[in-house]
Amino acid sequence: DIRVGEAGDDVALTDINENARITFHPEGGQLLAGVPNRLVVQASLPDAEGLKGHIVDEAGRQIVPVQQYGGDYGMAIFRPEPKRRYRLRTLQGEEMDLPEIASRGYSLKVNNLETEKLSLEIQPTEAMGGEPVVLKGERDGKTYFIHMLEFEGQSVATLEIPKAGLPVGFMNFSLTGLDETVWTRRPVWIDRPGALNIEVTPLSTEFSKGGEAGFRIRVTDLDGKPIQTDLSVAVTEGGVSEPRALPSYLSPLSPEKASREGRQNRFLQDLKTQALASGREERTLPGEIRYPVQRSLELHGTAYDLDNNLLANTEIQMLASSDSTLVIRETKTDAAGVLHLEDLEVIGETQFVFRTKGAEQEQRLVRIVPVKETPKKGANEEVTKSKMYQKAVKRKALVETTPVVPFDTTGVIRLKEATVAKRREQQKVVPTIYGLRPNPNDVVYQDPERPIEIDILLRKIPGVQSRVNALGVPVVWHVRRGGGGILWVVDGQVIYTDDPFLSPLTFLTPGDILRMEFYIDVAQTSMFGVITNPGTGVIVIYTRNGMFMDYTDRKKGGFLFKGFEPAPDYKAWLAERQQDRKLRKKDPKTLYWNPEIRTDKKGEAIIRFESPGEYNGVRLSVETLTKEGLVGSYQGAY
Repeated sequence: DIRVGEAGDDVALTDINENARITFHPEGGQLLAGVPNRLVVQASLPDAEGLKGHIVDEAGRQIVPVQQYGGDYGMAIFRPEPKRRYRLRTLQGEEMDLPEIASRGYSLKVNNLETEKLSLEIQPTEAMGGEPVVLKGERDGKTYFIHMLEFEGQSVATLEIPKAGLPVGFMNFSLTGLDETVWTRRPVWIDRPGALNIEVTPLSTEFSKGGEAGFRIRVTDLDGKPIQTDLSVAVTEGGVSEPRALPSYLSPLSPEKASREGRQNRFLQDLKTQALASGREERTLPGEIRYPVQRSLELHGTAYDLDNNLLANTEIQMLASSDSTLVIRETKTDAAGVLHLEDLEVIGETQFVFRTKGAEQEQRLVRIVPVKETPKKGANEEVTKSKMYQKAVKRKALVETTPVVPFDTTGVIRLKEATVAKRREQQKVVPTIYGLRPNPNDVVYQDPERPIEIDILLRKIPGVQSRVNALGVPVVWHVRRGGGGILWVVDGQVIYTDDPFLSPLTFLTPGDILRMEFYIDVAQTSMFGVITNPGTGVIVIYTRNGMFMDYTDRKKGGFLFKGFEPAPDYKAWLAERQQDRKLRKKDPKTLYWNPEIRTDKKGEAIIRFESPGEYNGVRLSVETLTKEGLVGSYQGAY
């Protein structure tokens, strides 16, 4: 159930008995003396016996019974006398006062049972004297109907209004005097239900695995005119004898049953409409219900550089890339270092990278800490705290859209910054070439601020020895796995030479070294070519020069952003299903599904698909709902 109205309108609409939770809603807003009144009675908490009873006068005499409709609604039609008090007496013996009787006013009775028209009956009280009034039909401040009524000696004026010229939804009809006094208001729910004819012609019905099936679908209105609309089509295993999957409001009905059920629905809808609008005169019903919709994704976060310094009033460039998306945006953080990105139209998981101006990559990259909403108590909190949700987010390191909440940093005070800890992440400075993964103990790093001699650095690798020969040239060897010589690889270039003067140790300075790696396993050393001595080890040197400048992984300045979910596609679902070994052995119960089939100007559409399994019979279901409110459905067995 969706409650319609302003916040705070849940109570005090009319006279309410707190114990019985029963409210009274006179047609037009008040009970009038001397004219027939229709009184709607509503129970806030439905009770099968709560609305059954009688209207009684102050002497306890029964005036008219209250008929029950729809469980929580009742109605009584009676002619109250002036200066009298009336009460509702339930079958349980409870009594509640009815609203006071007014001596002046106009009654406005509306018959909304017919499909094509409204029937109105207007009657003034005896005290009004038959003055003319203006009847208006309005919605959202726009007048769709206006007519002046003059009684000219008649006590009752009748009028019929075609629904064809009225908008679908809530309308307010009012009676206004020539002095612009509003005497009564009556809300009415306008609907113009219609049905569409759907014809299906099979083109091919080969439902063995790999066989081609096809159908032509044609949609027309009751006059046979083609309708261009959207269709939802499903082909499933089985026949039409199985329980229907279509909603009841789309199921085909006979004209007689459709007319009968339509009158019943309109009658109950009219009772609800009166109950909803009864009460304060300033209360109005919306012609349509509008909900806040997030039309795009948003990202709000605080910007830092990789040294954890806040980037206030800084120009930031954002790059979003995926298989189907490439977005480049430029923005600027505010005085609090907060970055705002709105209208993000990205599909699926998209990599975001942020950067700003700087001489080196490490200075250019920007780290964004997204703003997250505090989970509310209730179901949402349970979901966000569940282990499954947390594991899913942690596994893919997904960042979701910032919740749509007021976000204003006006007046924010920037506190002094303090560096708590700063550690150089040397192990990720340059990626290892050829995809090799050395033993962490076989990797040594040079301290760029206080570099040490190369031969001393080499001795930090377990099993590696070095000394200076008689010529003053450093010689390196290892004692692991039988010992052997050393093959040098500098920035990916293998140095094939036995001349110690051409050793990298002679032409590299300590400040050139970034890190060194040692490999001894044949599976890894074979990457560098044929080595005659199996005991030869390989030392890979990475320098700070040339192509290997100081390297910072771009992922430090970005994250994986969760964009809009792509539209569901049956073929993609079927392909994913085939990857599951258990499901692959069973034929899917759904052969075909597409919720976005559009008929052409002739009202026709053709579907074709390949059968994913072996089927003896299938059920074809077609549904449509046009913008004008016309519905249509079809089911057939093949």
